[in-house]
Amino acid sequence: MLTTRDAARLLAAAGHEAPLASLSTALGFAEPLRILPRDISRLGIEDAPRETRVASGRDSLRALLVEWDSGPALRDRIVATARAVALRSPGQHWIVIARHRARNELLIAAPDATSRGAVPAMIVEAHHLRESDAETFASLAAAADLGDAGAGAQARTTTLVHLRWRETLGRDALTRRFYRDLEHAVGTLAQTARGRAEERDRRTIALLTTSRLIFLSFLEAKGWLDRDRAFMRHQMERLAGAASLHDRLLDPLFFGTLNTPVERRARAARQFGRVPFLNGGLFQRSAVETRCRTLRLTDDAIAAVIGDLLPRYRLTARETTTDLSDAAVDPEMLGRAFESLMAGESRRSQGAFYTPHPLIARITGGALAAHVGADTDHPLDTIRVLDPACGSGAFLVYALESIAALRIARGDRRAPGVVRREVLTRSIFGVDVDPTAVWLCQLRLWLSVVVEDDRDDPMRFPPLPNLDRNVREGDALSGHGFEDAIIPDGASLAP
Repeated sequence: MLTTRDAARLLAAAGHEAPLASLSTALGFAEPLRILPRDISRLGIEDAPRETRVASGRDSLRALLVEWDSGPALRDRIVATARAVALRSPGQHWIVIARHRARNELLIAAPDATSRGAVPAMIVEAHHLRESDAETFASLAAAADLGDAGAGAQARTTTLVHLRWRETLGRDALTRRFYRDLEHAVGTLAQTARGRAEERDRRTIALLTTSRLIFLSFLEAKGWLDRDRAFMRHQMERLAGAASLHDRLLDPLFFGTLNTPVERRARAARQFGRVPFLNGGLFQRSAVETRCRTLRLTDDAIAAVIGDLLPRYRLTARETTTDLSDAAVDPEMLGRAFESLMAGESRRSQGAFYTPHPLIARITGGALAAHVGADTDHPLDTIRVLDPACGSGAFLVYALESIAALRIARGDRRAPGVVRREVLTRSIFGVDVDPTAVWLCQLRLWLSVVVEDDRDDPMRFPPLPNLDRNVREGDALSGHGFEDAIIPDGASLAP
């Protein structure tokens, strides 16, 4: 059986110069054979790869090994190929292993000819392997072990192997692991915190802190925190033993750095290096944090989040799509985990339940299509989207990205991040009775803007838009919570 350590070693080597066959062999395939150039187009590969091979496994199992030297990222070029391979050989069960040499990326996908959903896949950065990557590959190898199945049972067994591959690469398996670990981390932060506070407030502060740290992990992966992709761990090590991490790391970083313009930062904040001013409300003290200002999270619990939970998982700020289901923690999964963390009674009373992405796409896409129609002259900047029970923002994020894509398709030549920022401030609105849901909705909307910004210098990134007026806490049915709202012409909505 392949251990997690061995799986990590194989992935790291294959992400650099080791043959991709080292991965397919670990999954039970024979030595791959090179495909002639004239046969490559038959597999649905349109742009010329550096090398393409096919390996045979037991019965109907097949592996496609393909690599490129340069060009678009794997997530943008492999979906069509994976689907074409599965559709053109319906009697076989494929796994696709791809490498992008310039980006040091690996992708493993398990397409299926009978499925119309997103292709389940994992995308690995060879320089930044996560424990979850190794665990996933080790699970793929374990699923491929057919044991002593007789020849008559192999057809059924190989179908089951492929199904297990798809389940392993699918988001549900990762979501369960992430939720379990997140629940434990949040619970430990809340239970071990020092100071007087009600249990609900402790848990809210623990969840807010963890969510902020996860947000910073997304920025860390982009190199936006002092160009250090292990920024938080290194800062924790720098400050260890001097005083509590809550006082020396969290407060100065959250409120004194990320929420403070560079020219106004204190000495402790300047020591974090080149960290952008984000503003936007994300790093402002919430009402519960102000009320429980003396509550202090313990060093051990903070270290468990920064040093254990976050390094274990690969994070991506890209939301899941209808084409590719990446086995990574993204903002959608964070929102789903939050909805699961809510107490069962609270979820039932508030109607807080997870909405599957295909349903979100169908409902939101249908609403936009009905509103815009085929009228290419429809002014897209006049669209307003309101979700009166937005939860953690799944519908609003999809609407934001869809409207921005429409504007770009109709000739908006500005950078995608700039377009999304404008759509966010002009067109996206939401309400929810749960303040933490509102906060997480804002976080996902901010991430949707950040992910498309490709500037190298984070200090040139403009502050995030303040969403306090776009996404509000309140009861859309009763109207409670809006007594202080102001409409654009300055007239109060209060009775």
